[in-house]
Amino acid sequence: MLALAYTMLAFAPTPLVAPRCASVPQQQTRDARVTMEEGVASLEPTAAQKTWFPKAADMVVANKKWVVIDAEGLRLGRMASEAAKLLLGKHKATFTHGADVGDAVIIVNCEKVIVTGNKAKDKFYRRHSGRPGGMTIETFEELQARIPERIVEKAIVGMLPKNSHGRNLFRHLKVYKGPSHPHESQSPEMMTFSGLTVAPDSRIIN
Repeated sequence: MLALAYTMLAFAPTPLVAPRCASVPQQQTRDARVTMEEGVASLEPTAAQKTWFPKAADMVVANKKWVVIDAEGLRLGRMASEAAKLLLGKHKATFTHGADVGDAVIIVNCEKVIVTGNKAKDKFYRRHSGRPGGMTIETFEELQARIPERIVEKAIVGMLPKNSHGRNLFRHLKVYKGPSHPHESQSPEMMTFSGLTVAPDSRIIN
């Protein structure tokens, strides 16, 4: 085996070496550098090269815009998704994940929100007291008759981040039963949405 190995080494082909270019010296190719035009290196970065992040002044709670949503006749899920977008600030060009750049949302007439199909009887809300046998289950109709605000709050909270940022955004949500609210001093703007209502004779309600 050793003799075979020596024989293979003796007849191994000589490795090919690329010939050096005669016209370009080796030192010149090694030290070649790409030089920019005069003044280009000192230019300011363009808008596409900048990353904007909201500062503390952009997230002052006192500067938040307040909006009102009338929930009468609106579908619960569609209305909740629009309210979550307003709280998160996704309707703004300055939207940033993890930054409180959204609006404060007021929802009135929460007891008049609707659900489609058989959800009024088939949708259940569960809570537990923490003690053995402390599970309480209510249907949509039962909870709407008792605490209608909780239905809207639960729907919107489920669409917010499950962390401290989401809990902070929930503080800017105000849900009220009836058409009035105590936030007139904030001069809230009424919001209207298309496609969130359902005709009374629609088949998807009954």
